[in-house]
Amino acid sequence: LYMSGYTDNAVVHQGVLDPGTPFIQKPFTLRDIAEKIQAVLREA
Repeated sequence: LYMSGYTDNAVVHQGVLDPGTPFIQKPFTLRDIAEKIQAVLREA
């Protein structure tokens, strides 16, 4: 799970992140990060 203050499009465009990599943009709520972690774990 990759987190950044930049948008996912900007991060992928700069070559930092492969397309399809789990991503969450800052700022996020506790609920947002919990849901994202659950989604990543379900896919593992």
